[in-house]
Amino acid sequence: MQSEFVTALFAWIAANPGWVSAVIFITSAAESLTIVGVIIPGALVMFSFGALIGLGHLDFWSAYWWSALGAVAGDAISFWIGRVFHQGIRRVWPFTKHPEMIGRSEEFFRKHGGKGVLFGRFFGPVRGTIPTVAGMMDMTWRNFMIANVVSAILWSPAYLIPGMAFGASLDIASRVAGRLVVLILIIAVVLWGTTWLVRHLVRLFQAHAADWLQRFCNWSRGRRFIGPISASLLDPTRGELRGLATLAVLLLGSVVLASLSLNAAGQRLPSGLDQSLYHFFQELRTPWADALMVFTAELGDYQVVLPLSLIVFGWLIWQRRPVAAWHWLAALGFGMTTNLLFKWLLPVSNPTEILREVQDYSFPSSHATFNTLVFGFLAVLLARGIPQARRWIVYLAAAFMIVPVAFARLYLGIHWLTDTLAGLCLGLIWVTVLGLAYNSHSTAVPVNWRALLASSVIAFLAADLMHVSFDYRADLQRYQPQLAMRTLTREKWLQDDWRQLPQQRLDFRGNRRQDFVLQWAGTAKELERRLREAGWEPAPPPALRSILLCLSPQVELRELPVLPQIHDGSDDDLTMVRYADSVNTRWLLRFWDINARLKEGNIPIWMGSVSLQKLKPQISLFTFAVDDPQTRAPVDLLAPAWRGLRTRVVKGANPNERITLIADY
Repeated sequence: MQSEFVTALFAWIAANPGWVSAVIFITSAAESLTIVGVIIPGALVMFSFGALIGLGHLDFWSAYWWSALGAVAGDAISFWIGRVFHQGIRRVWPFTKHPEMIGRSEEFFRKHGGKGVLFGRFFGPVRGTIPTVAGMMDMTWRNFMIANVVSAILWSPAYLIPGMAFGASLDIASRVAGRLVVLILIIAVVLWGTTWLVRHLVRLFQAHAADWLQRFCNWSRGRRFIGPISASLLDPTRGELRGLATLAVLLLGSVVLASLSLNAAGQRLPSGLDQSLYHFFQELRTPWADALMVFTAELGDYQVVLPLSLIVFGWLIWQRRPVAAWHWLAALGFGMTTNLLFKWLLPVSNPTEILREVQDYSFPSSHATFNTLVFGFLAVLLARGIPQARRWIVYLAAAFMIVPVAFARLYLGIHWLTDTLAGLCLGLIWVTVLGLAYNSHSTAVPVNWRALLASSVIAFLAADLMHVSFDYRADLQRYQPQLAMRTLTREKWLQDDWRQLPQQRLDFRGNRRQDFVLQWAGTAKELERRLREAGWEPAPPPALRSILLCLSPQVELRELPVLPQIHDGSDDDLTMVRYADSVNTRWLLRFWDINARLKEGNIPIWMGSVSLQKLKPQISLFTFAVDDPQTRAPVDLLAPAWRGLRTRVVKGANPNERITLIADY
């Protein structure tokens, strides 16, 4: 259904260029309007238009000029509103609740003058209000329009080009595997969502934390149980040890009781959502993504996080920061307690049987909790010495350590979604409590954040380098999905059992992308030898120089690499190429080992596809080598390679294709 919707959308874009131009103009104008522009995520919208250009569904110059014209019109209207209403604009929502939006723009305009209109379009905090403020401060129309037009001409490609690069990368990835495109989009959404959430939560907390805490203190004062705890945590004249210990016991006890209650009610892990997400991620598995995800998951392993924790603690002691040091111990102690307690009381099964050797698995995920505690409270220590306006960057950096590691472990099937989210929430709650207690006590002198950051980064990189050096290959093998082996007899395979083997290349959600027209029973070495003698040669592998040549609009096909392709999560094991008479076309022959063996001699059976590859220039900026699987290979293209062998041509699932069975003995 989703693929049909996307196909229909692209078809509508191609058939209605006028309407598309109008949408681009209106969107760019709305993004530049005061008030409206505060709500519309202009950077994301323009990035999306750029991605459509990179995918070949929009014309660059049309999108460029219409978006620039829309930006000019939107800013001109915003400037006119400022000149007409002047200070009355302050009494309009959302400026009534957020007067700082106008204040930032006024300060920016006073500092930069007319140049503020030119630069303000690229500066997020004042993007939607600087034209209005310029009108409020009586800037002349002539000076404003000069800066407005120049900034719009520069602004449009600044946002379109990154989107174009992203769209082109998706186009390349789709030629390798559709599941790779889905994974890239998911990662982009997760990172964008993390950035948006951290920025808004930090700003919300900074704006209202003092008021919320004061109200909470007033409410809890005099209450028998909660009053002493809140006073212990928030009153700088009282020690917080008692309050922290009480809250830690309550928090851990609540999680244990809730988990035991769910188990007693028969609601055990994994849930239906957990299993669905696990199988969804298993469909996204590709060798390149596996390599990246294993590396990412190792960033949060105990072999890395524990040495980092010890270095930070030692640095705090060396710098004579006892308050910070014992709060750091409180974070680590809570994490270690969850590790021992939950794995003893709340054990759950691993997502896959092949990961049974991953020991001490529990709900909530103690791994996610410990990572959140270490990187989260390290961010609290660093942020205390940084100006408030930039503290969100520190918390975002911590989130970019925590979230990708958790996502990588979900992708690899190490954890369920439920216990990962529970572990992240548990760690976040304790970090918040510790941060409030640490920042509320006057004795908590800010640490030298630059020295702490340098020490932490060095310790982290050193520990990670050692961990990757010793354990990466083993972990990569450990987390590989195991495929079932099929065994066939030679005669039955040639007669009818060849139907049991895949006849088309499978992509995401079982999408069949290409017909397999060859089944070879023999060794890869003998297959390559025969193809070489028949005029084929190994395909040029992807390399940095050859990949960069895709950025050239003028390049020969022989200079471009042959990108691997995915079948059912595995890339092709053997790729051969034969250049046609034209310099802009070449035949590709790909083979996959599908874990099928002949009973006689344990001989592997390989599935092969044949396609014609052509040059495809893209928006006069890129050049791709594109497979055309619809072009059938001539009969004499492969026949010389099978001379002297037993072959049989059969009719496959696709009535327009024939499958050649070749037995190499």
